[in-house]
Amino acid sequence: MLSSSRLKTGRIINLAVCTVNQWALDFTGNKERILKTCRDAYEKGSKIRLGPELEIPGYNCLDHFHELDTELHSWEILKEIVDESIKMPDLLIITGMPIRYRLGLYNCMVSLANGRLIFVYPKTVLANDDIYREGRWFVSWVHKNKIVDLKLNPDFGFSQETVPFGNGFIESKDGVKIGFEMCEEMWTARSPSNDLALQGVEIICNSSGSHHVLGKSYKRIKQLVLGITSKLGGVYMYSNHRGMDGERVYFDGMSSIAQNNDLYAHIPQFDLEDTCTKNCLLNLDKTTVYRGNIASTCQESSRSGDMPIVNFDAILLNSNTINQLSLPIEVKPLSDVEELCHAPAAWMWHYLRRSKQSGFFLPLSGGQDSSSVALMVRLMCEKICEAVRLNPDSNDPAYFLEGEKVNSDPSLLCKQILFTCYMGSRNSSQMTRDLAAGLAKDINANHSTYFSFLIKRSAIVDFVGINLNHFK
Repeated sequence: MLSSSRLKTGRIINLAVCTVNQWALDFTGNKERILKTCRDAYEKGSKIRLGPELEIPGYNCLDHFHELDTELHSWEILKEIVDESIKMPDLLIITGMPIRYRLGLYNCMVSLANGRLIFVYPKTVLANDDIYREGRWFVSWVHKNKIVDLKLNPDFGFSQETVPFGNGFIESKDGVKIGFEMCEEMWTARSPSNDLALQGVEIICNSSGSHHVLGKSYKRIKQLVLGITSKLGGVYMYSNHRGMDGERVYFDGMSSIAQNNDLYAHIPQFDLEDTCTKNCLLNLDKTTVYRGNIASTCQESSRSGDMPIVNFDAILLNSNTINQLSLPIEVKPLSDVEELCHAPAAWMWHYLRRSKQSGFFLPLSGGQDSSSVALMVRLMCEKICEAVRLNPDSNDPAYFLEGEKVNSDPSLLCKQILFTCYMGSRNSSQMTRDLAAGLAKDINANHSTYFSFLIKRSAIVDFVGINLNHFK
């Protein structure tokens, strides 16, 4: 029987999404970033922690997914996360890794809590367009509403022999229903969220690996995440990578939590930190009321076939009736120009610090192309210095270059890392030479001038012994 306080307060739950800056095949570093966000979520009182797609090995392992070592080390890291989950009771941790069933390798979301694996959800729709080639390494799960037992290798030391694997959803001890959707599935005509909502699933978790394209993030959140919750009701948790993980693309984060067409938590798009966790406190009863007011959806639900359910032993609802519910937030979309000022700068910073190089060398001609690149480097310096200035007590790894923490002066940083050179020829004008020197001075870069024909002339004189004046 429900208590009067339960009836008054509703079914309250604390949810957390995270953004991590992973690195392909950096299993130890990836594990530490995952566990940090798990601890952050637990300290915030959250009961569900959602991470991005394939966050254990890193999304862009490319053909390393064909290597058994990638699977082996992913299982080893998963076991360590499972062991650590005992220290965070009743926190449902959702992470991602490749898992083999029979002959096929699947891109999977893995749910775990209280030292046990709960459920493995294999991706049903792979991304095979644009820059994505997931079909090269993975197969999609085509068995709708089917769950099998995945046998676990006893060498990893799990406390169980099998884990449910397939297409279904999970339900906690206190009746919270949680479903799964992965990245590309959200963009398809028949996304899993439709069937999950008709089953009465209240929380849909989307682990994503979505790269930056101008305007894509606004569409991703405004039109898809909010659009799904507007049409179907419910809570939608979306978690995406940030930064560059060793490939040529840049992941722009924007992890978010929405309910019933309102946004309640949002991680900024182009932040630089290695990890970030945002949480919110929501009332699941609002979902029941919202869906109940859409008669057509209720009728469609009555015709929907049953999906398999996996029950797990954890209490997710918040027993503290004092905490206030989160309020909806508004996020202003960035213009194309603003995105161009942030995305390349963020990508270059992550590339610079992870490549262990000291800086950039740029041939500066005075033209638009090289000048734009120089300005991007200066914008990069402005961006990282602002982050350090706003978080003076933080020692996030993103704030360090060559083992030393970046100071908060972008001019000094630009002087430290950017070296430009005007490479003139016989046909170069004084105007372009002055433009290059002026821009380098304005952004405080180290600048020099080089005329290739003079060096060639000197080389011929010195090494061949020919006086070029005879050939004038």
